[in-house]
Amino acid sequence: MNKLFTIALFAITITTTAQAPHKLHFAVAPAGSASFNAVDEGPWYVNIENHEAGQQLNSQEKIRMGELKANTNYLFPHKNSMEIKADRALPDPVINNSFIANAASGSVPMDNYMANSDSGYITSVSNTLIQVYRENGVLVKSRTLQSFATSLGLNGINNGKFDPKVIYDPQADRFIAVILNGFNSTYSKIIVAFSQTNRPDSTWNFYTLSGNPLSDTTWFDYPAVSITDDELFITGNQLKEGQSWLLGFKQSIIWQIDKEDGYNGDTLDMDLWYNINSGGRPIRNLHPVKGGEDIYGPKQYFLSNRNISTLNDTIFVLNINDTIGAPGTQLNVDVLQADIPYGFPPNAYQKVAGQYLATNDGRVLGGFYEEGRIYFASNSVDTSNGRAGIFFGEITGVDTANYNITGTMISNDTLDFGYPNLSWCGSYGTQSNLYLSFLHSGPNRFPGISTVLYSNNEWSNLKTVREGTANLLALSDSVERWGDYFGSQPKYNNDGVVWICGTFGNTGNAYRAFIAELYNPMGIEIGIEEEKPASANTNNKIYPNPAMDLTNVEIELLQDRNVEISLYDINGKMIAILYKGKLYAGVNKVQFNIGHLSNGSYILHAISGNESILRKTIVKN
Repeated sequence: MNKLFTIALFAITITTTAQAPHKLHFAVAPAGSASFNAVDEGPWYVNIENHEAGQQLNSQEKIRMGELKANTNYLFPHKNSMEIKADRALPDPVINNSFIANAASGSVPMDNYMANSDSGYITSVSNTLIQVYRENGVLVKSRTLQSFATSLGLNGINNGKFDPKVIYDPQADRFIAVILNGFNSTYSKIIVAFSQTNRPDSTWNFYTLSGNPLSDTTWFDYPAVSITDDELFITGNQLKEGQSWLLGFKQSIIWQIDKEDGYNGDTLDMDLWYNINSGGRPIRNLHPVKGGEDIYGPKQYFLSNRNISTLNDTIFVLNINDTIGAPGTQLNVDVLQADIPYGFPPNAYQKVAGQYLATNDGRVLGGFYEEGRIYFASNSVDTSNGRAGIFFGEITGVDTANYNITGTMISNDTLDFGYPNLSWCGSYGTQSNLYLSFLHSGPNRFPGISTVLYSNNEWSNLKTVREGTANLLALSDSVERWGDYFGSQPKYNNDGVVWICGTFGNTGNAYRAFIAELYNPMGIEIGIEEEKPASANTNNKIYPNPAMDLTNVEIELLQDRNVEISLYDINGKMIAILYKGKLYAGVNKVQFNIGHLSNGSYILHAISGNESILRKTIVKN
């Protein structure tokens, strides 16, 4: 069989343990500001970077990795398993805009990630490029990571740039970028850049944090980022000198940073959390939990698991309960037991005999918080068929710490999945809709990108976002690099829309990033109230109506107003927010296209605050 299947049960038990992590306070002065356009690289964007930058496994580590993967394959051999379906499948995912983005430039894996602003500027990062696009795929600007951070003076062979991250702040309407520098304790730095405006191709404020902040000859690797109302959080791993992530791990740390300082170009006020343990063992690979419909705060959640174990059911939920300097700010750790196990994933098959893709371990790779629930995903083995799959978890009772976990294994009998991420795309009551997206590959399919829609314990069919056109063959090894990251972000001012960025196999066996806009086919369930008297002229109109494609709306206002214009189906479920911003006194004309919609009746609703400005029916024929 070649269809998506899921297995879901209910949580069994939960345990909680108190921890005593340590904290240090830092103040980091700005390292200056620089324009995205400060360096003219010409048309070539030349940059030299070693393959597997910052992630090399030495011979001892490769042997150990081989043993772990072999153990998984022995215990859970490939086989067909019984397909289990939900009672009712959700509609198939819908892909709107999509385009090919960053190319691999001298380094693998791609480590691609992205962020999209309310005004439609996409910042796409990878090893080793940072590029700015518009939502239609038009490239605005491109820089190597090295030239983007050239003002810091971190040059030379020991200062390679890798593992870039970027995040958009919908409250400040700014971007934040995090880039790692150097592969040993002497040169290891965390570069943090804050955009001065909502244009990522403009000027940024730069800072450098020590990658060896405890002076214990370790270096910083594998960053993850999140923001709350007031702060930026960066997590990562401190690795022992000369070693990589598998055997060189010493501990995971958390940087807690006042983001307003960064936007203003002031000295950064920050705390460093370390010695984060459970049962005397360091908790490995802390992943910060982002917001769903919007960012949240002041509390910030983090997730982890026993990601090196062959099979395990432990899930760690951590939180920093308040802001820097607030009375009683502390880091809390809860240890939970999942209802179904996750495990160390096998390597993924490629469409060529003897060539595989590295799935690394089973760490948590994506998660968000919404309305008292945390949704998350990690790499895993599916024990029922021996394939590399995705462990999807839903944690309820988060606000009261009365946790309950339901786990689901996402896998396929003929495909391997890896490197998931997920984003909110609407809500029905307290139940979030989300897009879970990930990479796919198999003995009969080139490496590509897939997604699946989830709502209230139901799933859609698997949707191919981008099919690869070739295998990934860059190393002189039977196991090629694959991820290590997958970008996913809701479009904050357009409910129901998610933007994603993943890797696919391109012509010439090359790595290439692909960016796509996913649309929730179910819309957003929001009741439309009866029309109220509005401080607007009653001559508001829609034309032509009925319409086939372009439709015009005229709204006459008596004064300047902030207005939101949304389109709903006839049952009152939101399809899209068409406009969100200021309209002015007098006649305002808004034009939009409905040519892609099915024939039928729709409701256009314009509101200003809690006041209805316009509510009319549009007929598409």
